[in-house]
Amino acid sequence: MKKLLLMFVLTMGLIVNASAQGWYSDSDVSSSHNASLTIMNRSSYSLTVKIMRTGERGLYQTISIAPQSSGYVTFSKSDTFFTKTKATKGRETLYKKSSPFSVQCDATGYSQGTLEFFVSSGRGGSGQGISKAEFDKDK
Repeated sequence: MKKLLLMFVLTMGLIVNASAQGWYSDSDVSSSHNASLTIMNRSSYSLTVKIMRTGERGLYQTISIAPQSSGYVTFSKSDTFFTKTKATKGRETLYKKSSPFSVQCDATGYSQGTLEFFVSSGRGGSGQGISKAEFDKDK
């Protein structure tokens, strides 16, 4: 086993637009004013990111992101989520689970957030290491 472990360093910043857009109705929120999350892969690893609903409610969406690329996810209603991430490069595969994050999408406003994934050498990093079996579960 390698002495040098690769760890995710997950930097997550959620920028919440909390001000209401007074000119749209509640029905407009779900159709034209969705919350969004941009996921940026700042590494040479290929990422598979599962957006999971908290409370054992299951998979919301899976997105694959090439090295040095980004992906985009939209949300039509407020909820709380976490991510399960698989990073692959050659024979190396790493799995992580993030802390929960909230998404707002209602009459008072909508979230616009960014997740940035870095894969670097050394100890530390944020998020919980998980097994392949845990990553494969959609709950």
